[in-house]
Amino acid sequence: MQSRRKFLLALVVLGSLTLVVGAQERLKPIEVEPILIQPIEVQPAGISALTHSDPPAGPVNLIGAMAVPGGFASSDILWVDQPSGRLFLTDRTNRAIDIFDAVNDMFVTRVTGFVGATGAPGVTNGPGPNGVLVTPDNIMFVGDGNSLLQAVDLNLSPPQITHTISVGGPTDGRADELGYDPIERVVLVANNASVPPHMTFVSADTYSVLGQIKLSDASGLEQPWWDTQLHRFLVTVPASPPYVAVVDPRSMRVTKKYRIPNCTSGMNGIILGPFQRMLVSACGRPYIMNAIDGHVINMITQVGGGDEVWYNARDNQYYVTSTDSTGQTVLGVISGDTSTWLQNVPAPGIRNVSAFEGNNHIFAAVAAPAAVRTASVCLQFGLPDTGCIAVFSHN
Repeated sequence: MQSRRKFLLALVVLGSLTLVVGAQERLKPIEVEPILIQPIEVQPAGISALTHSDPPAGPVNLIGAMAVPGGFASSDILWVDQPSGRLFLTDRTNRAIDIFDAVNDMFVTRVTGFVGATGAPGVTNGPGPNGVLVTPDNIMFVGDGNSLLQAVDLNLSPPQITHTISVGGPTDGRADELGYDPIERVVLVANNASVPPHMTFVSADTYSVLGQIKLSDASGLEQPWWDTQLHRFLVTVPASPPYVAVVDPRSMRVTKKYRIPNCTSGMNGIILGPFQRMLVSACGRPYIMNAIDGHVINMITQVGGGDEVWYNARDNQYYVTSTDSTGQTVLGVISGDTSTWLQNVPAPGIRNVSAFEGNNHIFAAVAAPAAVRTASVCLQFGLPDTGCIAVFSHN
């Protein structure tokens, strides 16, 4: 009897195991293909540079210069695209955007077809190219003369202009500097010479004009910059007095105006740094301001304000090209931690600035002079004084 009970118990256990195994065989996991995210194809230099270690400590120094084929005498904005490690120079002399490898400090290629230094004959629509930026899908937008916004597909070989968008009338001047909203995928274009100055919202998907804001109290327009936390554009507006316009890209209207106490004229570059602090060039000085409420945190007195300013997240420093108290042209360095001035680096002939986070190289344009000069960055590094790019770093 006892052996029979053992036999029956064994049958029950065996049956249970059979059910479990059968259930496991039927409940196979869903098989899915892994999702592969394909990055935009770029030269490998930019990608490898992003793997560098923490930034070196120590002061910034002028370390070299990059030659520009054929030279240039007129330019506006420089822009570094961080994912690709490419530097873009607006080169009006060659009616082009010059592209450089920001990792190895060398010229790569040139995209032509822009208006040039004088604009179209017989009209007052100004020079181009002016402003430049690159979106994550590797499309370069360029503010050009004759109120044109040019879209360049950098995925093509060679890159070329694929769309031309009019953002003004026949006497509205150049399309100047640009900002990009990556959420709505909208490019904001500043027309500084139109009467009154206006901002144009352009779709980065359809390349169509979405709307405009006309600023009746403005005497010009400068740099738009995108603030993701606020979901607003911050735009520097020359006026009496000048102000930073806070612009809602959805309603396409100015929601706030930040004015600087005792600043009555002059407004140029703007850049957003850490802790919602922005550097604004106004009344001939760099100001650190709170982007949330417009409060002035500090005014920098050791260096003047510049046309284009930049923040490098890797070394946590702001940069501006201007003059010091003696009138010498310098690269001004400002701390992102303390919002205070750190140093000035002498560099004759430089104007406007951008930086690459991958290696902490800082770049400034040095245009060919109208008259012979005895000192410039180009000459210092054995290049002809026909236009070059100054390179700074912590080395």
